[in-house]
Formats: sequence, C-alpha cells, structure tokens
Amino acid sequence: MEAASASATPEQVAATPSPAPAASPVPAPIPAPTRYYAEIHPGPSEPLPNEFAAAVKQLEAVLGCPVWMLIQNGEGPWSDINPRVFRGFRSHKSKIAESRPVALILDSPGGDAQFAYQIARLFQRRANGFSVLIPQWAKSAATLLALGASNIVLGRDAELGPLDVQIFDPEREDYDSALNAVQSLERLNAFSLTAIDQAMQLLMGRTRKKSDTLLPLVLEYAANFLRPLLEKIDTVDYTKKSRDLKVAEQYAVRLMRANYSAADARRIASHLVEKYSTHGFVIDREEAKACEQISHSEWFGLGLKVGDMSKELDEAIEQIIPFMDTLTVAGRVMEVKGEATNEVS
Repeated sequence: MEAASASATPEQVAATPSPAPAASPVPAPIPAPTRYYAEIHPGPSEPLPNEFAAAVKQLEAVLGCPVWMLIQNGEGPWSDINPRVFRGFRSHKSKIAESRPVALILDSPGGDAQFAYQIARLFQRRANGFSVLIPQWAKSAATLLALGASNIVLGRDAELGPLDVQIFDPEREDYDSALNAVQSLERLNAFSLTAIDQAMQLLMGRTRKKSDTLLPLVLEYAANFLRPLLEKIDTVDYTKKSRDLKVAEQYAVRLMRANYSAADARRIASHLVEKYSTHGFVIDREEAKACEQISHSEWFGLGLKVGDMSKELDEAIEQIIPFMDTLTVAGRVMEVKGEATNEVS
C-alpha cells in the first residue's frame, strides 16, 4: 500500500478555511462608587460627602456602637428641634439598637423643649447606655436633649447653653428670655429689702427715733418708689413665663433621674435655668464637668457626667467638625451601592 502524500495540492490549500480573528475582550463592569445618605433627613435623594460618611463610620468603630446624627444648620423645617424632627426620629425608633449602647452626634442651636425631651426619651427607653457627642455646640433645647444621656462627650471647643426659655416678643419682633421677666420681679424685691434696711439704719442714726416710729415712713417711701415699676409688670405674662421656665426645669430633672441623684438633678436643672446671665452663655467642657460649692446657694460648674476624651475619639471627632457648619442631617449613615457600569472614565 503506498504512503500518503506529505504535501497538499494547491486546490486543497485553497479549500481550507482561514481561522477566525480573535474576539476583542469585553471590559469587566466597573462598579459605581459607594454612596451614603442620612436615613431620616434628607434621605437617599441627597448623598452625603464620602469623607463625612467615612468619619462617622470611623467614630462607630472607635465607640463600638451605632451612631445616630442630629446636625442642624441654616433655615427650614429641619434647622431646629421641632415636631417634624421628632416625628422623623419616632418613625425610625424601631431601628434604635435595643439593649445596646447607642451614640448621638448632636450639633444644634436648640428649638422646642418638648420635642427635645421626647427625642431623648426615645433613646433612653431603648438603648442600654445613651451617649451624646457634641463636636461644636448644643444650645438651649439641644442642651436639654443632651441631659438625657448617660455620658456626654464634649469636643475640646464644644459648648452647651442655659435652659432659660426663649419667647417671641411681638412688640420687639424678637425672641427674649422668659427669665428677664421673672428675674426683674425678684430683683425689685431684693432692691426694696435693701432700700428699707439702708433707710432704717440711716434714719435711726440721724433722728434717734425708735424703729416703730420710722418703719411706717420707710415702708411708705419704698412703696412709692417702686410702685411705677411694679405697675408695669403684667401679672398674667409673668405667671406664663414662670410656668415656661418651670417646664424646662422639670423636663431636665426627669431626663437626668436615670443617671443622677435626685438632689443633683434638681441642682443642675435649677442652675441651667436660673444662674446664667444670658441665653448665649458659653458652658464649655470644664464648666460642664466641674462641681464646686462656693457658698451656701452658689455653685461653680454643673457636675455633669462628661466622659473623658481618648486620643482616638478626639481624632475621630476632629474629622467630623469641618462638616458641622454645612450639613443638616438626621438619622444613621446608610450605604447605597450603585449599579455596575461598563463605561470607562
């Protein structure tokens, strides 16, 4: 039998199909960058800066617990503590970790004491340890909210504020402290007693008459002197403002009773309502933590449970501070992974 030819004929070569060209590789899908948003407000429609979200996540890692936020700026329905803000937290209350520690980043000018109290109670009823972290400030009703915490963490330059209630004055078209009306009567009373005492001493020394003779004259003098001032006081308005101040004080006592003795809760609440000269008074970290009795009825500092600041916690808070003046957010930081895309940037 003859061996097969080793070489192909020209016709065979022409009949052999050419190999197909290699297909170009399909680029792998490029995942879209991870986006973050605040769960309660403003929600998924407005992503958070990734740097801010990363800083909050770092803070969660340092604390070892979930971190919520209430950061308020500018104007609008979320710029202070009000019914809308409370309803937002109430609608997400089931997501507050039950029987676990929880932290709240709080940066707020204040608002309505009633709703600050209710937000604090939402956390108190559910969390096993409720910490409030204040990077910059928590004034007025925000201070009240912070009093519900078992631990207050104040940034190095952070501040709280007094609890004297602010009431809108239609004549002045501005807010005014309810304490002004209440303290004005107290000061008039103190002034009248001082005036009577001084007048009695002066007249007894100069006239040598008995006190029984001089006292009616001195009382008449003091009454005539103070009558024009006392007649300007609206007793109904005075009563209302006194009641408003008492409400703030009672809310504070009730929030603190879980973490302070009854005596300390009353002392701190009274101090915050009555002892600071202006509503904008700066209560810094040292003032909030200090507790020193300087007289029978006067104290320096509040004696709040202000937590110590570790290096890691301080650094984590410092990473958040640059965003405090631009963001208005409420709730947890949530993550949304975008769809993959084949586009190459």
